[in-house]
Amino acid sequence: MIRSLLILGCGYVGGKLAEACMSEGIRVVGTTRSRERAEALQEKGIEVVLAASPADLPDALLASVDAVLDSIPLVRDEQGMHALQPHWLPALAAKLSHVGWAGYLSTTGVYGDAGGAWVDESWPCHPDSARGLERLKAEGAWLDSGLPAEVFRLAGIYGPERNMLARLQSGNYKTVQWQPPHYSSRIHVDDIVEALMAAMRKPRAGRIVNLADDLPMPHADYVVELARMIGAPMPEILSEKEGEQQLSPMALSFFRDNKRVSNRLLHEELLPELTFPDFRAGVGLF
Repeated sequence: MIRSLLILGCGYVGGKLAEACMSEGIRVVGTTRSRERAEALQEKGIEVVLAASPADLPDALLASVDAVLDSIPLVRDEQGMHALQPHWLPALAAKLSHVGWAGYLSTTGVYGDAGGAWVDESWPCHPDSARGLERLKAEGAWLDSGLPAEVFRLAGIYGPERNMLARLQSGNYKTVQWQPPHYSSRIHVDDIVEALMAAMRKPRAGRIVNLADDLPMPHADYVVELARMIGAPMPEILSEKEGEQQLSPMALSFFRDNKRVSNRLLHEELLPELTFPDFRAGVGLF
């Protein structure tokens, strides 16, 4: 039974998880580098520590928790994006050797392109982006840390305060219709939280789980259907050539990979049913 959880990089998902844990009587400590974010978390009753790096956390705090979740994003600088876990995690792990559970929030981007195939956790990871490669390095750091760590590979996250509705409603949204279609997957934040709670109740060290909903679909089809559902202007559908000319490399990189993420293991071990099996179930709640 987890009594105290440390969330490293307590952002959108971390904040939602913290609220769910506190509702069950679990003490939550969240870290952040932002004073503004710290104030927002404190308003929700979350214990907050301002720290530039997990390496700066006091030993007494680390000794007081029995579970840890790493939700720290990649760091961007002039050279690109980097995972810093390989630098600070070895020393941190030595101070967390008593914890009964550890989790790392990664991304399905670590798989790279699969040509539209169904991808489960056994699929070889060949990321074709720096973002995916760095996430894979962070996964390895946790799985090799000596802690009872699990990795959760998240599809595109959506939910309250984090969705495409405002962008679609404002008009002029552009997307690419790839040929053949490029599939991508999504997951509602509430289902992420439920999956993490389930994992903490039934931990399995070394487990890797895809967190994705039941409906992979091409992004262009997704935004067109979503726009229809909310009465927003129709997105502009670009050809691949037009997308190269009009969209940023970063925007294009999110949708170049073509894969359908399998959530079979998620259903078998953590969540037999999702609250939001596809995006249609959640639109009316935003």
